[in-house]
Order: sequence, then C-alpha cells, then structure tokens
Amino acid sequence: MNSMTIIKNEIKENPHLPFYLNFIKALQKGIENDTIEMGSRLPTQRQLAEELSLSLGTVTRAYKEAQKHSLISAVIGRGTVISHPSNNIDIVTEQKKYYDLSFISPFEFLNPSLEDALTHIDTQDKELLKYHEPRGMLRHRKAGAMWTKKFGVPVSEENILVCAGAQHALLSLLIGLFRAGDKIAAETITYPLLKELCQRLSLQLCPIKTDESGIIPENFELACKNGDIKGLYLMPSCQNPTLTQLPEFRRLAIVEICRKYDVKIIEDDVYALSLEQKLPPFAGLCPERTFFIASTSEAISGGLRIAYLTSPDEYIQTIEQSIGYSISMAVPLMAEIASYWIESGIAEKSLWAKKEEAAARNVLTRRILDGFSLETRSTGFYAWLSLPPPWTNESFTKTAKEHGVLVADCTQFSLHSPPAKHAVRLAICGIEKKEELSHALTILAAILRSSPQ
Repeated sequence: MNSMTIIKNEIKENPHLPFYLNFIKALQKGIENDTIEMGSRLPTQRQLAEELSLSLGTVTRAYKEAQKHSLISAVIGRGTVISHPSNNIDIVTEQKKYYDLSFISPFEFLNPSLEDALTHIDTQDKELLKYHEPRGMLRHRKAGAMWTKKFGVPVSEENILVCAGAQHALLSLLIGLFRAGDKIAAETITYPLLKELCQRLSLQLCPIKTDESGIIPENFELACKNGDIKGLYLMPSCQNPTLTQLPEFRRLAIVEICRKYDVKIIEDDVYALSLEQKLPPFAGLCPERTFFIASTSEAISGGLRIAYLTSPDEYIQTIEQSIGYSISMAVPLMAEIASYWIESGIAEKSLWAKKEEAAARNVLTRRILDGFSLETRSTGFYAWLSLPPPWTNESFTKTAKEHGVLVADCTQFSLHSPPAKHAVRLAICGIEKKEELSHALTILAAILRSSPQ
C-alpha cells in the first residue's frame, strides 16, 4: 500500500478533521504498522494537492507539521522522504528495565560533589539571583575562557558567551547566524540534534561525503561551488557518533575553502577533552569565522547545563540577542558552580577520573566484541560498531531491545534516508556498574553471532 492510498483512507475515516491532522495520523499509522517504508519518497506538495483537490497552502502546512513531528524530512536530490522518528537518541527517557547504551550519560557517578560546591558559594551574593546581560556575568566568562583554553582555544572573556549547555549554544548560533532556507554543510553521519534543529528552523542540511579521516575537502568545495553554503558544522576531534578525528592537513584545507567561499564554521567539539591527542582547533586556525562550543557537561556534570560559546567580535551582539530571545540568560547560580569547579581544579580532576574509567571500559568493550568491526578510542566515552550482514540498523536495534539492550542506530545520525551504512553507537559511559555493562555487551555479541529472525 503506497502513502497516497493510506492518506486517502485516513481522510475517508475522519472527514471532519483538518487535512494536516489526517496527514500526520496517516504517516504515523503507516510507520507503526510498516505499510510505509522508511526512506520512501512522498509525492511533491503540488502533486498531492492536485490528487486530493486541495489548495497548495493546505498541503504545505501539512508537510511542515509532519516535519515538526520528525515524520518526514527534505533530502537534497530526493525530495521529501519518510523519516525514522528520533526518539530516545541523546534525549533522556525513563528506560529502567533496559541496559541503556543509546544515551551518552558521561560517567555521572563520577561527577564532583554538589554539596562541596554549595559550601564554597557565597550565599549572600545577591548578584546570583538577579538578571544579567545575556552573555553572562564577567567572572563567569573569565572561568569560561579558562575552560575553553583546555580545548586549545586561546580566548579573551570578551569573546565568551555563557550558554545553558552545548545544545543551547548550537541553537543560539543557528538562530543568530542563519535565516530560513540557508544551507548548512555537515558530514553525512552527524549529530542528531543538528538534524532536528535545522528541520524546525527551515535550514537546509547539505551532506558532505566522508571517509575514515572525516569530511573530504574536495567534496566540500564542490558543494560550495554548486550551492550557496552559509555554514559548516563539525565535531573535528571526536566526532559523534563515528569517533573520527580530522587530521591537521584536512583542517587547513577546509579553512582555506571556508575563507574562499565565506562559510562560517561551527566547531562543536564537546568530546575533544576525552582524548589524549590534541590537534589545532578551527577556532585557532580560523578565529575570524569560527564559533567554538566548549561544554562542561561531558567532563563535569550533565545536569550542570553550562557551555561557553566563543565568537568573533563582529557576531557577539547578534548571538547575545539570540540567547536573550531564547532564555534571557544562562542561570547565574549554575554558572557560579561551574566557575568554582573550573577555577579550583575540581573539573580537571573529574575529567581525569572519567578518562581513567573510560580507558578500562574501552578495554572491556574491545575484548567482548573482539572480531567485529568496532571503532573505539582509548579514553572515548562511546564506540561505533559496524553491523555484519545480514544485520540491518532496524533488525539489530529491534533484536537488541527485545533482549533488554538499547543502542543508537545509524539511521538517527544519517543525513541520507535510508542510510548507506549499518552501524550502531554504543555509549559505554552511562551504566554505572561495569558488570552490567559487560552483561549488556555480551548480549550484543551473542546477537551479532546469530542471524536475524
């Protein structure tokens, strides 16, 4: 049964409902009962309007609403296709009965003591309970400059903006720097939230071909020549989910291309501090057009929700306005806690403790999944497992869940639908007890050695 037939049937069953609601219900039913395939192409808006004798505006609204619900997505060169709903990936949900390897919860059991932090905060400081400029209090921006320098980015507090986590920093950049219809280049497999935000802001994501060393400069330049690319999103040192590290010579090539075609760079390298090897950040190579996001969540505490956004001078006011429009300001009390942990050296100690735990868990992961195509880093917080045929993203994820293990499959990260690769990300940092992690990985190993039912 094709999508057109399903949509027509839904309209017949509920003639009193607005078309956009029937459209959404039809897609949801088709996805749930597998009568509409993931990645299948929908008719164009004009074709659907003509087929159903509706106005183009009515159909356009339906497509926009379905996109907001992550039921469909626009793919360059293919039109509008059915999306894989992105529930549970990098969004916390209650999953108590599962071993959850789908969500990167960065060793929260090794977070610093909140009680200790609160005893060192001046509770008589009334400034922490007042409104402040959206970029954050000066002393918090100074601590942010200290933290950002750990990523290899020398920066003044004047170029720091305090955000409510890396996700908020990314949203502030997308709102402040780009307009509806602008094209943002990214790797073909990229951070899921980028996909979601670009869909909701009507920004076009342009997938750039990659290899084992990351984004290919020649393909990026070709995209810049053929289309008016406004921005480039990268996680260059520890890409999520593939763990790819972009070598220095490619960074230099990409910088030259961005300068040539006036492309802004969003450097969201939140997992860079989890690795030992340090490469020059784009913010150091190309500071005049790079926006660097230095998160504290992965190293210190996920619930802290403080990140420091580095911006060139000319865009600070624009981004500050975006922060003001969205949340007015990051919570000063949270920024004060982050500042104490950074300035006291506690944040650094917490990071080292997490890296030591990560090292042990990567050894465990490689031992249990030995013989399978597995990408890891010695102190990385997650692994990238390529699935052997005949396993697919859908069949492996479903089977793993049936056996009590949640994984994040490639469909959630891919800008192509369906994705060209069958692989899953395994967050080895969220399960507190190593024995439970070992059990979950052993289950996955057994599944990999079996055949799909």
